[in-house]
Amino acid sequence: MTADPEKRPLASASGAEIEELDYGSLASIHSREREGLIKGVSHVADEEAGAGSSKLYAAYGELQALLDEGPSAWTPDEERRVRMKTDLRVLTWACVMIFSLQINRMNIVNVLTTDIFTDLNMQPNDYNLGQSVFVTCFLLFEIPTQIVTTIIGPEIWIPTMMTLWGTVGFLQTFITDKRTYLVTRAFLGVCQGGFIPGLVLYVTSFYKANEMSVRLSAIWTTNHMTNVVSALLASAIFELDGRWGWHNWQWLFFIEGLVTMAIGILTYFMMASFRRPVISTVFTAREQAILRARVILDDSSKAKALERNRSATMTKFGIKEICSTVTDKYLVPVFILGMLGFVPSVASYLFITIILRNLGYSTQESNFLSIPANTLLCIGMVTAAHFADKYRRRWPMPIIAMIWLFPFLVTELVLPDDADRWVRVLCLTCIVGFPYYTPVLMSWISANCNDQHKRALAVAIYNVSVQLGNIISANMYRADDAPFYRRGNSILIGILFFNIGMALFIRWFFSRENRRRDEKWAQMTELEKIHYSATTTDIANQRLDFRLHM
Repeated sequence: MTADPEKRPLASASGAEIEELDYGSLASIHSREREGLIKGVSHVADEEAGAGSSKLYAAYGELQALLDEGPSAWTPDEERRVRMKTDLRVLTWACVMIFSLQINRMNIVNVLTTDIFTDLNMQPNDYNLGQSVFVTCFLLFEIPTQIVTTIIGPEIWIPTMMTLWGTVGFLQTFITDKRTYLVTRAFLGVCQGGFIPGLVLYVTSFYKANEMSVRLSAIWTTNHMTNVVSALLASAIFELDGRWGWHNWQWLFFIEGLVTMAIGILTYFMMASFRRPVISTVFTAREQAILRARVILDDSSKAKALERNRSATMTKFGIKEICSTVTDKYLVPVFILGMLGFVPSVASYLFITIILRNLGYSTQESNFLSIPANTLLCIGMVTAAHFADKYRRRWPMPIIAMIWLFPFLVTELVLPDDADRWVRVLCLTCIVGFPYYTPVLMSWISANCNDQHKRALAVAIYNVSVQLGNIISANMYRADDAPFYRRGNSILIGILFFNIGMALFIRWFFSRENRRRDEKWAQMTELEKIHYSATTTDIANQRLDFRLHM
């Protein structure tokens, strides 16, 4: 069945004209979204008609036909090939982009082993102040940056952010005192705030709900492995100390700043875009249509990724919409898990080198001993994401992660002071290397929004909640509790049980809500269902014909 471009108006009882709906289409279960999509397709087609118009209209004509016909319009082999090309063009470069972010964020940590404090006449407390300034600016710009990303498009704004933070990172080469140090930390926070939720929103627009966790885990694996690469690069670059009269930390900022600037500029050309008529030259016209159709039929709200009406988009990001997302009863429990779900492990992650130093290991030995923990974390993260996608269940992952952590935290708590330090190293490695499930929660948030604008806000709010959790983690181990932090570990065990309870609550709450919607939907006649889909004022995840992902 093909889409009818001419919809005949029907007269309502009041004499007003209403638009005839194509109820025979699979995509018409959200008829208003589909109509909006077709209008968006036509708008984009007209906007871009100047270049390659014949190929353009062929691609969008194919898309409309696939939306009407549904998944039976393409073969599993065609979908597999499209997914593979998407991984190649979208996911691979997304990993490069997260590498650029993390290499820029880690260089300030790496220079702590140099004489930067002496060279800049600074104290360690000045470093802490700089980090506080960075985090504050980072959090303040999470939501505004996400709004800008949605309005003008990630393919424009994300490369701009990357180029800007690369430039600021490069300018750190020339800092001379505390004041210039604090200024660069503030600008880095501004430039990097909102990048992660923007990248997540961009990547998830190319994938179905049951494909997102694994893809996001690839991005976070790159993020963590960059920490290892960054340390090795720093060791090599520090050998340039004294060249051109520069300090070793200046060489690090100089070289890594140039690298991140170059990646930012390349991203303008490498970033495939769901908004562009030609997503990427690696796709044929039919493959582009399949890519769009498979995602839209899985989640009709992602049709908004085609939207180019910036003034209309701007109206979706008022205070009312932000408050609605922050208080959304189907998202708040996951936000809470994002804030507290990682604290039992992240506390040890932030203090791992200090703890190892307290156990008598040198700085170099401590850095090497942290590598197995990061490797184990990446393996656990990918495994958790794989099972979440395969079985389409996210709620068990926080519970599994907490069960993993429990015996090691208890062991740390009850070990005597004179216990073999290798036993503590093993426990610490397993605590830090737990199944890190933030990609699962990210995909869960994305899947349960059912609205592209709410999704943009929700992903940013989730990232803020994770950063708040990091602040809690950073204050969990106190100096008066050193060196074994028994009080801190006792609190972490309490948080661990809270996280298990929260995951079980979400499972019960979502199941009950889905059963309620099933019962109400089953009581409606076919005509009532059609009328509801066409006229309801229920929005996003409140719709009766939407089921919450578990």
